Amino acid sequence: MTQPLGPIRYLQSLSSKLLVLSFLALAVSLTSIGYTLVLSWRLEGGAAAINDVGSLRMRTYRTAYLGATQAQRQQILDEVDDFDTILARLRHGDPARPLFLPASREVHQQQQRIEEQWQSRIRPLLLSGGDSPQTTEQLRAFVVEIDRQVSLVERDNEANTALLRMFQMVLIALALAGAVSMAYLLFLMVIHPVNRLSQAIRRLREGELDTRVQVDRQDEFGMLASGFNQMAARLQDLYQNLESKVDHKTREVEEQNLQLKTLYDMTSFLHQQHALDEMCQGFLLRLIQLVGADAANARLIDPQRGKLDQIAQVGLPEELQAHEECIPHDACYCGEAVQQPFAVLRHIGEMEGEEIRHCRKAGFSSIAVFHIRNYRMDIGIFTLFFKSPRVLPHAEQMLLETLGQHLGVAIENQRLAACERQFAVSEERNLMAQGLHDSIAQSLSFLNLQTQMLEDAMAAREEEQARENLTSIRAGVQECYEDVRELLLNFRVRISKQEFPEAVRALLQRFEQQTHVPVSLEMGGDGKPLDPQQQLQVFFILQEALSNVRKHAEASQVNVAIDNSANFSMSIRDNGRGFDPALQGIRSSRHVGLSIMRERASRIHSTIQIHSSPQGGTTVELTLPQKERTTA
Repeated sequence: MTQPLGPIRYLQSLSSKLLVLSFLALAVSLTSIGYTLVLSWRLEGGAAAINDVGSLRMRTYRTAYLGATQAQRQQILDEVDDFDTILARLRHGDPARPLFLPASREVHQQQQRIEEQWQSRIRPLLLSGGDSPQTTEQLRAFVVEIDRQVSLVERDNEANTALLRMFQMVLIALALAGAVSMAYLLFLMVIHPVNRLSQAIRRLREGELDTRVQVDRQDEFGMLASGFNQMAARLQDLYQNLESKVDHKTREVEEQNLQLKTLYDMTSFLHQQHALDEMCQGFLLRLIQLVGADAANARLIDPQRGKLDQIAQVGLPEELQAHEECIPHDACYCGEAVQQPFAVLRHIGEMEGEEIRHCRKAGFSSIAVFHIRNYRMDIGIFTLFFKSPRVLPHAEQMLLETLGQHLGVAIENQRLAACERQFAVSEERNLMAQGLHDSIAQSLSFLNLQTQMLEDAMAAREEEQARENLTSIRAGVQECYEDVRELLLNFRVRISKQEFPEAVRALLQRFEQQTHVPVSLEMGGDGKPLDPQQQLQVFFILQEALSNVRKHAEASQVNVAIDNSANFSMSIRDNGRGFDPALQGIRSSRHVGLSIMRERASRIHSTIQIHSSPQGGTTVELTLPQKERTTA
């Protein structure tokens, strides 16, 4: 049934019906009250007209009884003027009083006869002052006409009074009928629908879910009834299917919890320390347990060779393992799936080809291939094998793709960690090579030169020169020995946050024992400890600075100051022979290790400043800003 449109639909609403009925009642009431007001106004005007017409009779007798003296003559003239004025007022009416003659033809004809008799006979007679029996008879006849006019006006007023009473009775009847009608309409249009809805709500509350309200109108209560029926039907459906819906929602929650638990367990497993094949093996075992697959393998892409290398497998037969060990990108459907943007699910019986026959021969009916990705970069794929046809729901596909991304991130993190370790080893080897070159290599070069000079002196039988060369060789060998011991100590250093002050004191004590040069140590500041990498590099810089003092400074006193405040600072000052920084060859043998210290300082984003002057000693200052300490 189509819904009414436009004005028809508007008139069917409850508010429009009540509004129309209210306007009708108001219009009838205003019309009745207005008509009673008109009747009252007419009655008031008629009463005033009766008074004025009655006064004409009185004035007629009074004028006739007045004498003919001069004073009475003036009174007669005044009475005649008043008579004319009253006649004019009756003729035209006076809305202000109000005063007017009834709108009756008989009344107006009688009024016209009175005016004609007044103008033609009575007025001249009164002005002439006649006093004869004929005059008296004419006056009596004139008064009779006036009395007749009064009677006509009184009859009209009586009719208006009867009409007024009748309308008052009609108003009373209308009020009673309106009250009864409004009560009935309110009951019919409001109270009865509300009662029906209330009873339906009560029955629904008591458990009668099949309760419905008859929709027999198109107004607001019809809309409420229709809405109640829809709500009751929905409630009945919910109640009847509550158990199944609870079970459905429970299964959904359990699936979501399983997915979250799987994600948590897989993420926790992938972030532990594992070898690459062990990590992929554990990943596959968890996937098989999750989706109920019969076998699985994981393969990584080698872009240079264009191959997929199997890194781990679970449950594959031996012949399929050999086939899957290393395949080209396009060797089978798994290889072709690398080029696909999403997961690939296939039933083996639906396809033909060599690549499928291996899986079919192994007894598998379905395969599912997913990508191993790291930030949209394909690293490899993992394949799930099913012996019976299997269709993975969309939620499981999304979960497996997410797990593939987690595996890709873990594999890439392992690669990055391996590259970082390789880079750290390479960097440390560079520093070792530089240290060997700046210390032992140069000392060996010096020893080689002294050995050649020794051979030349022995060939020339210059014993004094030979003894000098031999002494220099002995000193060089001792220095090489000291350098080797120092390098070995550097390589073996391992420092924790609590051992750093003790390690510094042990280093200074060992320096004093080797060189017999006294060292003073000042340590202060209550800042937080340096991290292990920063402590190690600071310790190496201190070692290198002391090594330079031992080899080149010829100092008799060394002062070390360490301030661990907001900005970490370390100062190593000696009173040795110093050097001129402005001279070329600052990286010569007498300034061995400066480049090593600068390189180690740059590793922890600190700065080194070297102050020196000939015979004025040397000061090495290391500064690690607070910002770099916080970042670390």
